[in-house]
Order: sequence, then C-alpha cells, then structure tokens
Amino acid sequence: MLRFLAYWLAFFFLFSSFWIANNFGKPSIEQILYHLQFGLQGLVDTDMRLVDNFVQQALLVPLCFALALLVLEIVLAYHLLSHLKSGAQTTKKHYTPLHKLGRIVYWFIHHRAPLYTLLACFMFFAINFSLVTYISQKFGKDYFTENYLNPENVEIQLKKPKNLILIYVESLESSYRDASRFKRNLLQRLEEIDGTSFEHFQQAPGTNWTIAGITASQCGIPLKSLTLYDGNGVGENIKSFLPNATCLGDILHEYGYYNVYMGGDALSFSGKGNFFADHHYDERYGRNELKGNLTEKEMNYWGLFDDDLFVKVKPKLQELHNKKQPFNLTITTIDTHGPDGYYSNLCKKQGAKDFSGIVECTSNQVADFVSFVKKQGYLKDTNIVIMGDHLAMYNPAHEILDAMPKRYIYNKLITQQKISKTRDYIVHFDLFPTILELSGFEVKGGKLALGFTAITPNLIQPNDYDLEQMNEDLLNESETYIELWKPESETPVNTNQAEPNAKSL
Repeated sequence: MLRFLAYWLAFFFLFSSFWIANNFGKPSIEQILYHLQFGLQGLVDTDMRLVDNFVQQALLVPLCFALALLVLEIVLAYHLLSHLKSGAQTTKKHYTPLHKLGRIVYWFIHHRAPLYTLLACFMFFAINFSLVTYISQKFGKDYFTENYLNPENVEIQLKKPKNLILIYVESLESSYRDASRFKRNLLQRLEEIDGTSFEHFQQAPGTNWTIAGITASQCGIPLKSLTLYDGNGVGENIKSFLPNATCLGDILHEYGYYNVYMGGDALSFSGKGNFFADHHYDERYGRNELKGNLTEKEMNYWGLFDDDLFVKVKPKLQELHNKKQPFNLTITTIDTHGPDGYYSNLCKKQGAKDFSGIVECTSNQVADFVSFVKKQGYLKDTNIVIMGDHLAMYNPAHEILDAMPKRYIYNKLITQQKISKTRDYIVHFDLFPTILELSGFEVKGGKLALGFTAITPNLIQPNDYDLEQMNEDLLNESETYIELWKPESETPVNTNQAEPNAKSL
C-alpha cells in the first residue's frame, strides 16, 4: 500500500502539473497556494467539465499509472526471483552477468523505485512552479514595509466627482497590436478611440493573475498566499479579503459612490466575490447571478461569453447613470482566457477561427461598448479605464509572445477632461492613485500604498521602477503585509459571504 501511494503521489505531481499548465498557463507556487487557501469552491462553481477534467487527468490517470507500475513491479520481481531461485545452486563465482544484473534490478525495484519516482516527479513540479523562489522569499529583506504608505495616513479630497467605468480585459497586452507578428493589428478598434495610454505598463510580482491584477490596481499592493505559519495562523482559514487594506472601493464608498461589479465567471472563484464584498461594492454579479436562462451549452467553462456579459452590463449602466449618484462600474471579461480562448457565437459570426480572432473580437466588443457609452452621452460625467488584468499566460499565441523582447499590458484612459501623463512607465500599483485622480480626487503627495499617480504633475514620482529589485524582494515575508489580512475580530464570518449578499439579474 505504501508503495502504491508513493507511485500515485508521484504521478499526481506530474499530471497535475500538466493539468495546471493546460488550463492556467504556468502559474507560480504563490498563485497555486493562494487558490488553495480559498478552497475548491471556486472550481466547483465553474463549469463541472473543468472539475471532471481535473478528476480524470490529475486523479484517475495517476491512479492507473500507479496500479500499472505496481503490477509491472510485481511481475518483474516474480520473474527475477524465479531466475535467482533456479540459479540458487550456482556459486557466486559462477554467477553470470545476467544473474548479477537481475540482483541489481531487483534491489533497485524493491528498495528505491517508489522513492526515486516520487522525488523525480516532485522535482519536476517544484522546478515548473518555482518552489525554490517561494522558499527563498521567507528569508529576504522586507521590501513591502520599506515602501508601503498606508492610504489611511494620506489626505484625500474629492474635488470634481466623475463616474468610473473600469474594464479589466482578460490577458490583454499591447503585443497584440504588432501587425508584423499577427498579420494585422488585433486591437485596431481600441487604438482608434481617443484616449491616453501608458506605453510601458509592466507586470510586477504578485500581479500576474486576475484577482491579483484587480487587487494590485485597486489597493496598490501585490497579492500573495498566506499559510497557517504566517502571523499567528492568520492564513489558516481566510474569512475576509484584506480587511485592513484601504482600496479603491472603500474610498469611493466613503465619498458617496455606488460600486457595482459584473463578471462572467463565478464570484467564489479565487475569492473575487470576497474582495468586492469586503471593499464596499454594493452589488456583485457573477456567473450564477447573470446566467438567467442561458444553458450550460450556451456558456463556456468559466461562465458567460463576453457578448452575453455586455448585454447585461448596458442596462445596468443606464440604471446607474439615471440614479444621479456617482458610481463605479467594474467589469471583467473572460473570452481571451487561456489555454485556448472561447469562441462565442458572435465571434464565430465575425469570422474568428483562431485565438487571434478571439482577441480581435473581444477588443472590438470593448470598443463597441465604449461607442455605446459615447452615444448615450455619458462621457460628459463618466470616465472609462480599459486595462488588461495581466500579461497573457499560456495560449495558442505564446510562441509569438515569448519571442518578443518586451511585453506590456494594454491600457487606455478615456475622458473628455484634459490630463497629462507624467511618465510612460507604470505598474499595477500606480493605477490606484491614478484612477482616483482621474475620478476627481486630490491625493496629497500623489502616493498611495506602493503606487504613484501618473497623471498629476508636481507630485511625488518614482525615480525609476527597479523591477529587478521588485522581482527579488517584493513578495518576501512581511509583517506589515500580514497585518493587512488579520481579521478585525475573532467572530466567525461566512467564508462565502459574497454569495448571500449578491443580487441577481
């Protein structure tokens, strides 16, 4: 039984690595541990085909390999023992090379095969997901504490309130504009929209998956996992999402904004619903709240296709604008998610036949939504921020993307007010104060958390972003970071609190 369990665990490490890579690209161990700390409910709330696929590839296939190898081991051992028994009367000096080889093979199988197989597969897993880097972060210098400025200690005033539409486009990067590599500019329609873009929007550590990109751009901090060994067991059972961090939704709420989130995937996945609920989003809509009469066949693995999402978003936007109360409408798309993207009926009708077609179709849908906002006359009092949530992970275009010397996240600020960029280099953290400044706030000093405003001159600006230093030290263990996660009280809280409070459309 122990040998069987060793084989099964070995192949679990191996095949789960393949499953993760096929469905999520090549995440870090930090990202994997983060999702585990929120449990598997998020996966269960997505399409059950994804769960079935995991059970088959990461659990049942290793089981079959473990059983097959165990049977092979028994048969081979029996065969070798038979040969050794037949030669038992042979003296050692008359042993043939075959006998000697048989003894070595039998010794290895009997004493070392399960252990070495387990070690080899675990090493493959560890190398693939940078386990050594994760361990080293427990001992580096505390970059976060040295550079973090608590927004509670910054003077913030609302001068001229503007409504905000914040659109996170899944894995959208500026690389898709390169017509020489993709045969055409896949973002042409977005590029034709008047707006301000930061050409060098770089990806810092702890921002490379959707909820991490959202957290970094709305709270000015990276996202990393916490374990039961961090800060008196604070990570043992996370019940709330960064309860001690002050984020975009918190500040907007304080000044009378009404915050709404809408996305096609499940609120429970990766704790997204928890984040929006804990940071003053008044309404949260995900897969379950938006699907209405849509059948499973009319949705993808994650939930609604982007075209169905925007059909739901438009009347909600009209409703919010008619209330005459400042609002923030945050939207996340999903069709360009790896590893293959998702072909909606709309994209198929528009001729999408490959992943490039999906990217182009999605960017066109975002451009159409901006046109809708303009036609309604909302830009008079409403600003739009479009951004990729992170750089693209593994997808059918990864060879083209990986060959590029520099890759940046796509972004555009659309407004009728005059704004001037103070620089072209930004990271996710900078969008926190920048979005507030764009929305009519004055942030004294221009810095919040780890971010610096990029549109207000004569305020504190970073000399230059040392991404190498960030890559080395930003995710190191930090007591200041742990404090942001510690619950305000020991009173038990429903871990899925986003769901009961969510409304349905």
